[in-house]
Amino acid sequence: MPKALRWWSLVLILVLVALPGAWALPDPAGGIGGSGATPDGIGGTGIHPGGIGGTGIQPGGIGGTGIQPGGIGGTGITALGVIQRFGSIYVNGQEYALTPQTRYSVDGAAGTAKDLHLGDRVTVQAAAGGRAIAQEVRVDHAVIGRVTKVDAAKRQLTILGETIQANEKISIAVRDSNQSLPFKALQAGDIVSVSGLNRGSGYWLATAITRLYPADAAPARVPLLMRGQVSALDPGQDTLAVGATRLRVNGALLQPLRVGQSVVVRGTYADGRAQIESVTPAALAAQDVGNQVSLVGYLDRGDNGWTSDGMALDQNGRTIYHNGDAADMRAGSLVAISGQVKAPGVIAVESVTFRVNPMDFDLPALPRPQIRPEIGRPEIEAPEIERPEIASPEVPQVVRPQVERPDVTD
Repeated sequence: MPKALRWWSLVLILVLVALPGAWALPDPAGGIGGSGATPDGIGGTGIHPGGIGGTGIQPGGIGGTGIQPGGIGGTGITALGVIQRFGSIYVNGQEYALTPQTRYSVDGAAGTAKDLHLGDRVTVQAAAGGRAIAQEVRVDHAVIGRVTKVDAAKRQLTILGETIQANEKISIAVRDSNQSLPFKALQAGDIVSVSGLNRGSGYWLATAITRLYPADAAPARVPLLMRGQVSALDPGQDTLAVGATRLRVNGALLQPLRVGQSVVVRGTYADGRAQIESVTPAALAAQDVGNQVSLVGYLDRGDNGWTSDGMALDQNGRTIYHNGDAADMRAGSLVAISGQVKAPGVIAVESVTFRVNPMDFDLPALPRPQIRPEIGRPEIEAPEIERPEIASPEVPQVVRPQVERPDVTD
């Protein structure tokens, strides 16, 4: 080969080596590091757009598993309890910041932050890491319906066969108003909504009660709602029992149901009679595996062990007990549970706290108002100015004549 030709061949090889991407494999654009299997995958596998590090399974997942949208580092948080305080919102003693991106729902329908009230039973899905940011807040009422009985002495009312117990601190809110009523103001026929904790067997501990309509002003058709567990099914009679309440329904609604399942019953009152329109399985609140869980609720004994709020509690030798021990696990006990989602609907229990008040459990103390110390003012020495004494002129005394006023008789 001529010397000049060999020289130009060498130059061509060097140019090809130096060109960026000349030897790159035809992978999808944007893969940087690792396999770059998906556009924007950076590091690791980049399985999903936006996945950065780790697996990035869900958009926005950064670090760890990123299972929950927006979860930054590790996993997210699922809190089930009542709104104890505002200023953001406090649930089970934890503050959750509300942002313009926070989503809200009330009994499955889209809502806003204005729909949140003190004592509402909620499920909060939040991002972990640093300050807890609420991504979703779901309000789930226990019962909505017509009051059939009021026992003011016991502070109990009955709706759809469910017994609602209210403590002394609860007043009755009035819909679309800043007013409140004493418990004794409730009467049969009132339409109310109740937030609370399920004690089982048709009993609820109310944490908030709102009168939607007084008995004499209720519209002809009003909604009804009830949550609970299916305690009996009778397809032959087209009936089922939820808690302590027996309901007649369309037989087709019974086919997907099973005893022990948590359900939501919806319908309307028409001409004073309850008409059931749907019975649907309640969505599992804690189903994102790896999420931290905070729960305040009543214990129940299921076929496979302890449950609370329809979720199985998986205890082990590392479970810590406060205000009691494992022997104090009894049906009907109100407890606070802390743990992690082991499987959808199953909580690996890290701690159990007995004898809690759902409205003040683990709340931080409110800061006392700061009293500013008194600051002494410096004394300013002002020169005394001699003022001349001015004698006041004597004013002659005026004698006013007395006027006789007539007596006025009633």
